[in-house]
Amino acid sequence: MIELKFKRFTLNQRIQHIIFFTTFILLAYTGFPLKFPDEWWAKWMIASVGGFDNRTLIHHYSGLLMIGVSVYHVIFHLLLEKPRIDVLFNLQDLKDFIQQMRYYLWLSDEHPKFGRYTWKQKFEYFGGGFGAAVMGTTGLIMWFPFDAMKLFPLGVVQIAILFHTWEAVLASLAIFIGHFYDEHFGKFPNFSWITGNISEEEMRHEHPLEYEEAMKDQEIKEEVTETGHRKETGLITVFAKLVFTVIFLAIIVWMLWISYLVLVEAINTYIL
Repeated sequence: MIELKFKRFTLNQRIQHIIFFTTFILLAYTGFPLKFPDEWWAKWMIASVGGFDNRTLIHHYSGLLMIGVSVYHVIFHLLLEKPRIDVLFNLQDLKDFIQQMRYYLWLSDEHPKFGRYTWKQKFEYFGGGFGAAVMGTTGLIMWFPFDAMKLFPLGVVQIAILFHTWEAVLASLAIFIGHFYDEHFGKFPNFSWITGNISEEEMRHEHPLEYEEAMKDQEIKEEVTETGHRKETGLITVFAKLVFTVIFLAIIVWMLWISYLVLVEAINTYIL
């Protein structure tokens, strides 16, 4: 029997994704050495791109490219194609999260049945958009500080520097721990970002509600329902998924808490 392939990403979306993650990696690689210039690894990283001037050039124009692809993404998906309402958070996401935690803790044998987007994918999507907006805005302020000070108080520029640094740290943790584990290490090898397709097995396992809608067949629906119940997977695998989910949530909470603390400290220091 030939296994079906399901289109997950269009060519347009795949190109956007490649540009976004490439610029993100370049920004992280050329940004952190500036924050820790005296560390041996920072000096090596700066030397690897041809020196400080090249580091600055790569960082600035990678940032512009990320801003550009982010703006294009919003315009294209809001104005040029039908927006997907199911990407927005809803009450079902909370129910799915609770059920997934119950499943990971062996309090339930049934895994939540997700549609096109899981609650975690929604967090990653909007987190990426929030990060791009914060990093892009603060980055432009840092690039042109004197022009910015003509429009804003000095405190705003100093706050931008703090937020740019912390957002970079937290976004890197979220991407390299949460996203990489779920979408790459957990599905190795995952080539959907290149081909745009996912396998029928992955579709049935991770997006059963969308699979049911696509197949429109009662026999298939009954078969998919069975996949929602626990299989005899290893305890180590289930425990690993639980640990990485908790880490992902901790990063989100930490990101919000640190952002709040940095904002309060910056306001008290530079404005009040």
